[in-house]
Amino acid sequence: MSISLIPTEAWEYAVGDALTAVLSLFEKDRDGHLNLKGIGECLPVRSGRVGILLSLKALNLKKNSGVGVPLYCCPVVFKAIKAAGYYPVFIDVDPQNYCLSLQDLAAKVPKIEALIAVHMFGHVADMPTILKIMEDKPVIEDCAQSLGSSINGKLTGTFGSISIFSFRSGKYISAGEGAAIYCREPGLKMRLENDIRSLPEPAQCEEIKHVVETYLRSQLRSWPLWGLAGSKIWKIYNKEVDFIKKSPIVLSQTFRSDLMTIKRRLTHLENLIKMQKRHAQYYLENLKIPQEMFCNEPPGYTYNRFMFPIKLRSEKEYKFLSNFLFNKNISTSRPYFDVIEGAARYYGYKGDCPLAEHLLKATLVIPVHYKLREKDLKYISNSVNLAWQRYQGF
Repeated sequence: MSISLIPTEAWEYAVGDALTAVLSLFEKDRDGHLNLKGIGECLPVRSGRVGILLSLKALNLKKNSGVGVPLYCCPVVFKAIKAAGYYPVFIDVDPQNYCLSLQDLAAKVPKIEALIAVHMFGHVADMPTILKIMEDKPVIEDCAQSLGSSINGKLTGTFGSISIFSFRSGKYISAGEGAAIYCREPGLKMRLENDIRSLPEPAQCEEIKHVVETYLRSQLRSWPLWGLAGSKIWKIYNKEVDFIKKSPIVLSQTFRSDLMTIKRRLTHLENLIKMQKRHAQYYLENLKIPQEMFCNEPPGYTYNRFMFPIKLRSEKEYKFLSNFLFNKNISTSRPYFDVIEGAARYYGYKGDCPLAEHLLKATLVIPVHYKLREKDLKYISNSVNLAWQRYQGF
């Protein structure tokens, strides 16, 4: 392992963050409100998966209803659907944006009573068309990765019946855990508030333990420990821990320490997004690979560029480029690569999402986060170009 291995994500949680979080536990002010600029007042919850679970329950769907969800997404969404007493109906995705395929959704909408629309990688699903297809059926927006993304100036999270935002470590607001639910409909919002209020509050000792664990995990996912130990530990974890046991749903109110960190970091969000969008633009202008491998913004759409996926043509290409870049001390990722097998084994997936399956096998995500310096961007870009050039003669 190398001390200079560039992490794929930005896990932001230093000693000062940990100390501030611990001190917040002793403050008298216990304001539990959370406002997102351009969205409005949100309800804080412990995690995104808890937010999805509570939102589904608040909809009061018929028992064992089908809930539409893209196959290409974080599998904790499937877990939340099942925990709510429903079952996932898997929808294929559009390779242009990694979001829901409108054609497949239209074909499967008779099988579902609600839909979770995931704005993958900070790209934006075509919400106006999705709402037309769904007619009066509820739509939950999963905005875990899309803070600041929009369609014609209308932010993600303001289209659906309910919206979920996540502040887990590695996101734009890297707070440890923490999430928020946004809902405009008064009766539905009241049900959510009551359900959240009924959840237990984390004990202070649990809070302190969470702060320490968040700090340690963040250090392992950041330079220099990512190269020295973190990447190896993460690889072992993904290999040894069973698919269904990852990311358990813990029902409690949000950690106060996370909420204070979220509020403090939100003031920097716009600058972080601007910085990361500049990084993505640098890649779009300097990567010498086929243009169809990029995800470009359609007219009127704004992506926050939370991640920068490259749509390779085969798993063979993925393995060659990822190995080449790792040898150049550049971490990459293939998000949710184990979803195909896990969804089939535990959630009834029948193999009817071929485009999502291809992308799960052949997507290469390169670092684009706001911590990168200009020289890092140049180095990563040159390395990807060299890898692609070498692959052509492989």
